[in-house]
Amino acid sequence: MVRRLDPADVPLLYPLVRQSFPHLTLREWMRIGRRLARPGARARQGILVARYGDGRPPCGMATFRRGFDLCSGDTLTSDYIITLSYTRAQAIIDALLPAMETMAREWGCDAIRTITHSKPAAKPYGAFPKLCSSGNITERTVRLDHNTQIVPRG
Repeated sequence: MVRRLDPADVPLLYPLVRQSFPHLTLREWMRIGRRLARPGARARQGILVARYGDGRPPCGMATFRRGFDLCSGDTLTSDYIITLSYTRAQAIIDALLPAMETMAREWGCDAIRTITHSKPAAKPYGAFPKLCSSGNITERTVRLDHNTQIVPRG
């Protein structure tokens, strides 16, 4: 089950956020999360939350933002996809991606871009965080075919 971030989900996502961003305090996350959970037609960024079912805590999340790229046109970009389970990570990602595709189509995007990090995104060592130190970043962009329908996996 995947849906957009709801204000009630913000504190529940903190364990997932801490996994990749250990430098973020609960107070900082609550401020960021509340901003990303704001509803409205003009919201061009946010978070998708994955759960194993109703009433279950979050097991994954994907940030998203809508922007423009000279190569791909209007693009929905996910900078971070975070899963709580190592053994079921792919199943969680497989649930998040169709939701991203649906949102991209609804917003008239021409492509979806995902960015994956091989290590936590920020290291809090020293005076300044070292972004992606000793890690790799992989970017994938998939152009949407507006002539095909999304077929959910059963």
